Amino acid sequence: MKSAKLLSRSAKIAAGLFLAFPASPAWALQPLGDFLASGRSTGFDAREQALVTEQRGWERSAALGRLLPSFSARGIYQFNQYEVEADFGGTTLVISPQHQLDGFLQLDVPLIDLANQHRYSQAKHLESASKEQQELVLSQVDTAIARSYFLLVGAAALHHSAELSLKSAEENLAFVQARADLGAATELDLARARANVEVSRQNLADALLGRDVAARQLETLSGLSPQAVDSFPEVGLQSEGPLSSWLDNAETPADRTQKELTAAAVQGRKAAKAALLPTLSANAQERFTNATGFVGEPTVFTAQAVLGWRLDWGTYANSQAQSSNAAAQMVREEKTRRNSADQIFEAHHRVETGIVKVQSARAQAESASTAAGLAEERYRAGAATQLDVTQAQRDAFAADAALIQAGAQLTFARVELRTLTGRPLDELSRQLDQPRKSALPGLAASDAAQVPPAAAPPASSAGSTPAPTSPPTDSASPVSPASPQKAQP
Repeated sequence: MKSAKLLSRSAKIAAGLFLAFPASPAWALQPLGDFLASGRSTGFDAREQALVTEQRGWERSAALGRLLPSFSARGIYQFNQYEVEADFGGTTLVISPQHQLDGFLQLDVPLIDLANQHRYSQAKHLESASKEQQELVLSQVDTAIARSYFLLVGAAALHHSAELSLKSAEENLAFVQARADLGAATELDLARARANVEVSRQNLADALLGRDVAARQLETLSGLSPQAVDSFPEVGLQSEGPLSSWLDNAETPADRTQKELTAAAVQGRKAAKAALLPTLSANAQERFTNATGFVGEPTVFTAQAVLGWRLDWGTYANSQAQSSNAAAQMVREEKTRRNSADQIFEAHHRVETGIVKVQSARAQAESASTAAGLAEERYRAGAATQLDVTQAQRDAFAADAALIQAGAQLTFARVELRTLTGRPLDELSRQLDQPRKSALPGLAASDAAQVPPAAAPPASSAGSTPAPTSPPTDSASPVSPASPQKAQP
């Protein structure tokens, strides 16, 4: 019960920090745009896909090479056991020298090869699909980084709240101990205060673990080490417009990827069928030899036109397999397009629902904060029980936590909506860089501006715990923490 009371008090302070941090504190967490840019250039998935795209480019070049003329050169040495010569009236012709040397220069030119032409078209579509896949991977990287970013922001807020909760619990324990020494508090109240301190220590340990794990995950995804979380983005309540503006003519990176893969599968089917057709090629060869034979010339030039035709069951079976593969790919393209539309539909509705939830959470947090302040005042006056105070502060803590969570979910839904549709995040990133200006529920705007920033440590220092900054005391405000002299058991 006391734990909920103290957590509620410190959660209000954390919510105030969430709403009133300055725009550019020293060593503040980098803007979301910095992590997105770093993840696109140094992230593991981004680098891997870039190399795969490069591989597809060289595979396309290799397929083109099979359609271009090729040049080859060969040199052969041959030892013959017997040398053969012929004498024709004083003219000696070397038919087969004992040490025979031959050199060949050959040029091959494919003339008609429909199968390789379709394979080249297939390779071009695979390269285009890889480029679209790269955009898809980058959008997925953006989504993962944005998710980790807001997880870190929320975990840092919880960590700071847990620090303040522990401090309040220790101050409360000291106050209850003083009252117990004077006989004004029971042993039960003292035992509850001690237990509350230990619960707060456990909460702080869990919050520290969550913050450092979130920071590590963000660093792994982006390749950028996050600094201390000292500010929180403004949660706007503007609508994203009608759903039709996001769905109409929407072609996501996933849709474009599947479209290119379908075109590649169709070309693969055509290539397999064209393998059953004849091919026509031409070649020219220049031979250098010391075995002149009856020609009597050391160099001989030949030219050929070659018509080839091969029919076998394996080629036919492969053409049927490629036809089935193309049909299956068409189904996958249709499925991906529908899934993309479903994801856009869900993200858009999450934004609209998030706006309502944030509005409701703000009103709920303000009402719960007012109720907690009234319950505490009534308890001091002897008109309420400690159970009433604990329940009211527990409700206030839950309402404040829901407000922070709803704001983070709304902002992430906006990011996801843009990454799904391939729209740039520049405008949204600039919006996320703006600090919160709205006042803490139940607190005047002038008072909220006085809430100091948290002295959160860099995310890489997992073993260090910063000293919490004491918030201002305002006895007239229901959300300001009570001084040690006014702490309740």
